Amino acid sequence: MSHLMRHMLTMKGLCSFLTGCFGKHVVEGGLYSIRAENGVYRVLKILKVDHIGVHVRSYSNRYDQAPSKIDESSLYMVGLDRRPEEALGAGHLPISRLSFATWGARFVQQSIVTEDELDGYRMWREDEGGYF
Repeated sequence: MSHLMRHMLTMKGLCSFLTGCFGKHVVEGGLYSIRAENGVYRVLKILKVDHIGVHVRSYSNRYDQAPSKIDESSLYMVGLDRRPEEALGAGHLPISRLSFATWGARFVQQSIVTEDELDGYRMWREDEGGYF
């Protein structure tokens, strides 16, 4: 078997693995924690899942440890006029499945996605946006 053929089979297997794991663990409305570059934990909400990626809302809250429960009423997002110690929030981020798989997101709890949370997603879809 040629080197190229082995490489293609390896990549196909990796993609199948990531797609399979991705589909089982990522749910719309799920709240997930991720570890940020500075060692703190952040919270994401999955707004939509499609065949190419996930659409997430990123909150500005920071946690010293991975949260095991999240008080949803305490979640907030700050914009560009934030204080230096605050993390930028985002109402909608389209992330490819492969990129998201590298984030190490951990499910914390189930939530619901409200209609107003989907505004950014609807604009993205109308504009035929891409993924990060």
